[in-house]
Amino acid sequence: MKGASVLVGARDRLDDNYTKHFADLTALCRALGAGASAEDIAQDALMHAREHRHQLRDDSKLEAWLRRIAARRTFDYLRHRRREDSTEPVAAFIPVDPSIAIDVSAAVTRLPERERVAVVLVYGLGYEQGEAAAVMDVTRGTVATLLFRARRHLAERLAGYAQEQGLS
Repeated sequence: MKGASVLVGARDRLDDNYTKHFADLTALCRALGAGASAEDIAQDALMHAREHRHQLRDDSKLEAWLRRIAARRTFDYLRHRRREDSTEPVAAFIPVDPSIAIDVSAAVTRLPERERVAVVLVYGLGYEQGEAAAVMDVTRGTVATLLFRARRHLAERLAGYAQEQGLS
């Protein structure tokens, strides 16, 4: 009977905090590159969660579970979308001098997908590395490695830009 109480708890927390969950998941989907489809993907993720709440083993991990569902649905959407313009989501989350914001955004956008996602989650949305790991369904160490690689790639690209502009 303990499993039944977890289902009721998860359902209640989903229903009672729907607006908060929807806003959080929409922001996550938008930050990961969903653009105008972010609300649809967030809604779809919440519907999926409600229908499959029996898969949630620990009610205290509801938010991480929801984020993981939304992130996976966003990744699926992005894989099927064939457009190349994905600079918008990153630009909104990287606080820099406006004169170079486009170049930073472009550099982040050109990172390999997993590095870009880690950067957006940790530096853009302020997730702890453990939370980002849960969303990405990887270990915390993997997130740390992805961030290390992303910083290295960004430093190389931005150093090249600085040289081109005569800033260094």
